[in-house]
Amino acid sequence: MDPKRYQVFWGDQLVLELVDEPGPLISKSAPPPLPGTELVLHPFLSGAAHVPEHEGSLREALQRSVSTDDYLTILRELGYRVIEA
Repeated sequence: MDPKRYQVFWGDQLVLELVDEPGPLISKSAPPPLPGTELVLHPFLSGAAHVPEHEGSLREALQRSVSTDDYLTILRELGYRVIEA
């Protein structure tokens, strides 16, 4: 079974895309990692943040969560709109 994919919006702005499987967390606004650099992998999800102004609150919510479902619940409580992609 394929992992679930989600899009997270603030208003109409896409701020995060994530996949319910372990993997890297990247920022679309940051420069790419240097060649040979190992990416840090998250233990229960992978994703790409699109809007730097939201990365702090997205990161704080992730640090408080224990699963993808928990993370999505916290994001909704903060006012983000989450849809399954």
